[in-house]
Amino acid sequence: MAKIKKISYRDIINVKKLISVVCSDNVMSYRRLFFLSVPITYIQNLIYNVHLRRMPETYVAFDNSNNLKGVISVKAQHGNPYKWQIKRLFLDKNSHEEGKQLVEYIIAKFGARGVDTFYVSVDDNQNELIDLFIKGCGFRFCSTEALWAVSNANFLVKNTNEALFKPFKSSDNQKAADLFNDTLTTHYKYSLSKEKCEFDDNIIQGINSDLNFKYILEDDTKKVLKAFIEIKTIDNKNYFIDTIVPPQYSDLYPAILSFAIKKIQKRNKTSKIYIKNRKYLQGSEIYETFFKENRFELLQNNAILVRDFFKTVKEESHSFNNAVVFSGFEI
Repeated sequence: MAKIKKISYRDIINVKKLISVVCSDNVMSYRRLFFLSVPITYIQNLIYNVHLRRMPETYVAFDNSNNLKGVISVKAQHGNPYKWQIKRLFLDKNSHEEGKQLVEYIIAKFGARGVDTFYVSVDDNQNELIDLFIKGCGFRFCSTEALWAVSNANFLVKNTNEALFKPFKSSDNQKAADLFNDTLTTHYKYSLSKEKCEFDDNIIQGINSDLNFKYILEDDTKKVLKAFIEIKTIDNKNYFIDTIVPPQYSDLYPAILSFAIKKIQKRNKTSKIYIKNRKYLQGSEIYETFFKENRFELLQNNAILVRDFFKTVKEESHSFNNAVVFSGFEI
């Protein structure tokens, strides 16, 4: 049975060694992540209410000989304290059981405090890790997300009317949530739907390393959104574009993407640009075809794995109150 505890500065040396062995890329960024996790995890452990735990927390697992066997980092979804993501999981060799215990520890700890959805994004080539979550920890496969690199700009629309794109405001968050949920494929809505608060601006932006810019394309006559665009970077070198564009507006996609890329190029002309394609949103096949036709490079496919608990039904019922539903089916 593994001994699991919150990370401390005494664990940093062993954590660095483990990261260096199992993950040779971005070692320094991971080291900084876990170094900062020590005070954050300690402070947030003094807070019981999950609404106030907004930064990543890290926990470590040791065997009976005090050898470090695994490290896990988790974080509440921005704007939704009841949905938590497993951000990082590092395991030593032959530490499948300790990894399972780390995940179960997180689920038990925060599930008892009201968290009803846990999810993780795993490279679909990592079959052992996927098996750990599905067979060992009760997660289920939900859908996939693909990351594409923009490798040429021949598709760019030269005369994009930037006046049509408006900076995102806090008053737009309900419209953005409606756009996402309406575009979401029906059988994914239980696990992946979003609340309007998940589109709020991050109040700690500037304190952490993330920087993002959000825009909307609105139908002025109907007062509904045609598209939502988010641009993220942590270093002003690598930029990530995330869009919500329903299939009925797919003809606007080249102009939408051109607008986002031009915004990035104004900040850094030599930046690398990546685009996320969410397979659980309607129209994803259209955009995947667009990427292939324009010779974008597919870098990674991530499997989205989810574990759900009971959720309170928000709609009023005429027959009973305080109802709960349970997702017991396999997608």
